[in-house]
Amino acid sequence: MTATSWSPTDSAYQAWLLRAHEELRANTLPPRATGPVRDAVLASWQRSLATVSEAGGTAPAALEGHELTDARRRHLFSAVLPLLRSRLIEPAVEAGLMVALGDADGRLLWVEGRPQLISRADDMGFAAGADWSEHAMGTSAPALALSTAAPMQVVGAEHFHEAVHPWSCSAVPVLHPLTRETLGVLDVTGSTEAVSPLVLPLLEATARAVQEELRARLPLAPPESARTAARRPRILPRSPAASIELLVTGRRTPLLRQGTRTIELSGRHAELLTVMHQRPDGISGGELAEQLHGSVTAEGTVRAEMVRLRKVLAAFPDLEIASRPYRLRGPVSSDLLRARAALERGDLEDALAHAAGELLPASESPAICRQRRRTATHLRELVLETGTSAQLWQYAQRPEAEDDLEVLMAILAIAPAEAPERSAAVARARALRGETG
Repeated sequence: MTATSWSPTDSAYQAWLLRAHEELRANTLPPRATGPVRDAVLASWQRSLATVSEAGGTAPAALEGHELTDARRRHLFSAVLPLLRSRLIEPAVEAGLMVALGDADGRLLWVEGRPQLISRADDMGFAAGADWSEHAMGTSAPALALSTAAPMQVVGAEHFHEAVHPWSCSAVPVLHPLTRETLGVLDVTGSTEAVSPLVLPLLEATARAVQEELRARLPLAPPESARTAARRPRILPRSPAASIELLVTGRRTPLLRQGTRTIELSGRHAELLTVMHQRPDGISGGELAEQLHGSVTAEGTVRAEMVRLRKVLAAFPDLEIASRPYRLRGPVSSDLLRARAALERGDLEDALAHAAGELLPASESPAICRQRRRTATHLRELVLETGTSAQLWQYAQRPEAEDDLEVLMAILAIAPAEAPERSAAVARARALRGETG
């Protein structure tokens, strides 16, 4: 076995790595190993020895509470989160993997995945706010991507810490589009699927899309401003416009709001904005026609609707629709994407707060119906798995849950005898069963 023949599923390679760790701890591993360990990994191990205790395995918390919130707000990734969700986070999470977005210092600002996986990763300190730089946690894909400024994969026992050996990860650095300084890192972590041949191309394509989107959003700066920005690559160089809110859950009349300005949207305009908001890299007229009307032959109808929508959006100077492909340009957020993000990290309280109800309940568009079912199913599962009796009753007040006997039974299973939601759940369950008295 040679250094270029390593495989994430090769048990002989992993066994060799474990022996190499023992030699490393005993200080008998040569500066350049004769076995298959890769040069970049070996060099990282040697650097890690000077700064990291291998007996540990839990990342130190670097950011918490308001500090984490502020770091997220200031980082340029916050301006392109919809793109990151559609291009990377959603497909990776659906595949059973985690996605971490880190800053140039190796601090994880966002970590998203299914609740069970997030809980396992949290045990080793792989969580939002944690420091996963090389000097803090030793060899890992995000640490190597930052230290080498190149795409990296780290498999099992290639990690410096034993606690991280059950995991594998792939990561790529993201460059500031103006200064070319390292802005941050995109990471996919999980089983050996996290180092499959498909993952690095996905990460690299997403990094390029992020850089292009930021290039379009940031003003061209003179050399002096660029040099100043290079010293602070994670800070927005201008004050962003107030966010424009797209409110499309639990509403018969969807809204578009910025500050004190609010307009009501027609059903079709809300559908167009919802689909485009989830495709920050753009969508063709034919795709829109198929998603909203069920046929590419309706592309002419889409063009006409887009003309009318542009007139409506004239009330929001910070928001525009670009063409070829169609895409939204401006500081747009939505209750739908905030709810989905909360669901992905298992935060039921936030999910209930952001998703006021079903997505565009009056819409019959194929794409909207699929998204409505997906979000509603995820929310219901999370409520039943993790909800308190009060949260279950809060969910039961929604129109889509009025006749959900399983939710009522879940309330009765955990609610204290004196809890008001218990008696209310009993009354509704009896009514659903046709019981009296």
